[in-house]
Amino acid sequence: MVLAAVRGALLRRGMVGQGETVLVGVSGGVDSVVLLHCLHRLAPAMSIRLHVAHLDHGLRGEAGGADAAFVGEMATGLGLPVTLKRLPPGALAHRGRSLQEAARAARYAFFSEAAEKASATRIAVAHTADDVAETVLMNLLRGTGPAGLRGIPPVRNRQVIRPLLTVRRHQVEAYARARRLRFRPDPSNADPRFLRNRIRHRLVPFLEKEFNPRVVECVARAAALLEEDHAYLDGQAASAAGGPPYEAAALRSLPGPVRRRVLLRALRAGLAPGSRVRLEHVLAVEALLKDAGEGGAVRLPGPLEARIRAGRLILGPPGDAGLAPAPLPVGLPLGGEARWGAFRATATLGRQDEDAGTRRGAGHHGCWSVTLDADRLQPPLTLRAWQPGDAYRPAGSPGRRKLQDLFTDAKVPRARRRCLPVLTDAAGVLWVAGFRPDGRVAATAATTRPLTLRVLEEPPDAL
Repeated sequence: MVLAAVRGALLRRGMVGQGETVLVGVSGGVDSVVLLHCLHRLAPAMSIRLHVAHLDHGLRGEAGGADAAFVGEMATGLGLPVTLKRLPPGALAHRGRSLQEAARAARYAFFSEAAEKASATRIAVAHTADDVAETVLMNLLRGTGPAGLRGIPPVRNRQVIRPLLTVRRHQVEAYARARRLRFRPDPSNADPRFLRNRIRHRLVPFLEKEFNPRVVECVARAAALLEEDHAYLDGQAASAAGGPPYEAAALRSLPGPVRRRVLLRALRAGLAPGSRVRLEHVLAVEALLKDAGEGGAVRLPGPLEARIRAGRLILGPPGDAGLAPAPLPVGLPLGGEARWGAFRATATLGRQDEDAGTRRGAGHHGCWSVTLDADRLQPPLTLRAWQPGDAYRPAGSPGRRKLQDLFTDAKVPRARRRCLPVLTDAAGVLWVAGFRPDGRVAATAATTRPLTLRVLEEPPDAL
């Protein structure tokens, strides 16, 4: 039953293709051990490779080290490569988040880093149907919109996959018993200080006993249906209103469900990574729009502020109200040209000679040229303004850098930052004028289809 469910999820949702490498997050608990066991059995027939990853959060002392040793031994026993990492005690800074949220953020950051080093295209994690139901109930009690009621998506960002999402926890435990799989229970799962644990051990059993013995399946099924609705509405939101800054009139004309998703996407893009966007934030910005006037503002986490200026919804740090709105985003076709504000950009397939004499540092007028690997791009390409929270990994850099930090290091004036074009594709930031391109798409000696991008800043009289 469990093995068939995992295989069905992988095939039905296209979670993984032949020849791909899957990074399997293994905590040592029963869910992740069973997931690894299933994937290991399916790997030969599906022509996939596995790489095990485990993060010791540094919260459980010797027990955490024992978990890591257990996972390492299990991976070695299966003949699989493994990446282990331990965070020093106190490394999880809460910064307004719960300890569980901070641990989750650190875990997924580690998975992404390990996947890149292992050339893994997928990251498999072991959430079950019970986790879905618990998440829905937890979000409902906190106060959430439809997006929170969809629980846990089976695929996130086209990379994180959850093959056990239709399987109940008791089925996972039965699978482990039948095959005598060893695992390490996590005592923190019984700690009543955590809301999820109180829902798991108190609320769900109460609902099963007093209302519906199949409440977990019912909630998980409803969440799956809402996930489909959300995917459709999110697609509508992605194409409904362009990008920041948004035309206030266009936002007001959208249907409420689509408008709120546009605002949610805007807030998530504008806030610092790890910041939680709550329903009340979205509703507050929506109320600002409905006032139809100018001058008001809504304070958001970050700090960030939403306000209406010159008929546009502006998201930015408090005090930017006197700055002119940045130009609206424009598409840049491969082999074509686009105008963004005072900049003219051309994208030409093939390598072009660079005129080093016209290239200048960020913050100065001139011409910039960069060569990218066209086969690694995820169109469409877009030229837009910098947004708070933007980050990428400059070629040759050991990790991701916030554009704000790059601007600060390069002493780019605050007003100038809003005017520099940022090139993005469907996966994120690719390049900003005056800086190195993202390592994901930077052209190398092995590039067979180079794309040369030239950006010329023209004087006002040339517009």
